[in-house]
Amino acid sequence: MTEIPHPPTLPEAGMVREAHARARAWSGLFRLPLRQQSWRGMAGEYSGQGTGSSLDFQDHRAYAPGDDPRHINWQAYARTGNYSMKLFREEVRPVIDLVWEVSASMWFDPVKARRSAELMAFTVEGSLRAGASPQVWLSRGPWLAPVPPEAAVAGQWTGLLPAEESSAPAPPMTVPSMDRVPWRAKSLRILISDLLFPGSPEALAGSLSSRQGRGLILAPFCQAEADPGWDGNIDFHDVESGSRHPRRVEPGLLKRYTEAYGRHFELWKTACRRHGVVLARVPAEPAFPQALQLEALPLGAVEPWA
Repeated sequence: MTEIPHPPTLPEAGMVREAHARARAWSGLFRLPLRQQSWRGMAGEYSGQGTGSSLDFQDHRAYAPGDDPRHINWQAYARTGNYSMKLFREEVRPVIDLVWEVSASMWFDPVKARRSAELMAFTVEGSLRAGASPQVWLSRGPWLAPVPPEAAVAGQWTGLLPAEESSAPAPPMTVPSMDRVPWRAKSLRILISDLLFPGSPEALAGSLSSRQGRGLILAPFCQAEADPGWDGNIDFHDVESGSRHPRRVEPGLLKRYTEAYGRHFELWKTACRRHGVVLARVPAEPAFPQALQLEALPLGAVEPWA
């Protein structure tokens, strides 16, 4: 009987740190899709919706007492004799809210575990490289905890998980509590999750697009789950609960599994399209840059640096 080993419930801190070291190079090849949205907030390099003091001229208006004389359009005054003010496009810092799902299904395969850590490190590094204002949250079912971006990529967040989860099996998988995430208005919301949990995707997709936010899901997956090739007697382990389920896998059962797996993600794609959320599945086996080019780049989940 073939046994599928029960995995550790948490990613290793060393693996996360190694992924961050590689992510610095990848963030020079790809960037997050920040130029597709207008921002309000702190000074930065992206165009905002207000007016400010950048070099990007936007409009002009009549002078009013108290206006800064440095912004008077003296050329217009020479032509008309009337004072008018130059208005410039405000430059602001993008707002990014990142949720990283750390359920056991993200780590059941070493290749998938590495890709999950790489996606988290890439999105954090890409946010910081863009001068964004990121907030990072860890999610496992109903549990949710904030973590500083620098601590996330350093693997210094495992102590935030509930103490009982360090030794006891995790409870049955439940839908992540996206409705409890304090999404900031008009932020870019990034969810890193394999989406392998029960329930309708409508509510979660709707949460990612609430308050005029822009939702983005990066979903790691591996060959062992998408096309496992099981045959004969298999001793399955539920990666969330730790329970064992010996089964004999024949072609009919394997076919039903792959069809159900495909239907699951079709439901997700439909819900994401309805709510304007970008869903890009990222395979674990190819090198990271090649994996992003399969779906993430064509769908606009990432952009190439010019």
